[in-house]
Amino acid sequence: MGLFDLPAPLFDAVDGMLGLVLPPVVRLGLWGVLAGWVTMLAYRRLSNQDRIKELKQEQKTQQAALAAFDGEFEEMWPLIRGALSLGFRQLGLALGPALLATVPVLFLVVWVSGQFGYHQPQPGQPIAITSSPTDAPLEWRPAQAAQVSEGGWKLTWPDPGSSVEMLADGQALLRFPTDKAVPVIHRKLWWNWLVANPIGYLPDGGSLQQVNIALPPQQFLALGPGWVRGWMFTFFGVFLLASLAFKFILKVD
Repeated sequence: MGLFDLPAPLFDAVDGMLGLVLPPVVRLGLWGVLAGWVTMLAYRRLSNQDRIKELKQEQKTQQAALAAFDGEFEEMWPLIRGALSLGFRQLGLALGPALLATVPVLFLVVWVSGQFGYHQPQPGQPIAITSSPTDAPLEWRPAQAAQVSEGGWKLTWPDPGSSVEMLADGQALLRFPTDKAVPVIHRKLWWNWLVANPIGYLPDGGSLQQVNIALPPQQFLALGPGWVRGWMFTFFGVFLLASLAFKFILKVD
């Protein structure tokens, strides 16, 4: 389990309870609302709100002076520099806390991407399997469960209660269906200490480097192109709207 996976059991438990009464798209939206609320709370806590308010008031005064100025253009430069300086000072005060405020949300985003990204295929559905390198010596048990196709294999998704094993170099590497709907398995990389692969890793000493599984993506909207129907559009759209709403509700500058 990676660092950003630590809260996953809690998220799983809460989502499981919500799933008893709410459809996936509503649950996904609620997680987006939670992300927006946490972000605004963290930003308000980490940022110097009093100083930001002072700078905003000074900037309004400077802008009013610019609007009322009726002199030579060269004489306006000190007012312009003052307004720009106030703007950059606000940005400097807000940027660091804003970046830090997104860190707690990363834990949620990592979990949401796994929970709402893909789903297990239907029994009997053909699923494309590709590998790197493409000529890796993959074997299947039972052998008739997968057939060679252009660029890889076509795996017939197993029926409930049965399974299919993928082997390479005589070693069993993966069993279908997998515990989690994850579309890729690879050798363990340095960033997996942050985000782990829940279906495991390929051995370092083998010839196989990566296996891609063309799992069907979950869709939450009935209209629009594929990128609109997936989890990212709904989650981050709600997250953005919720952040703006909580910014107003919590009176965050």
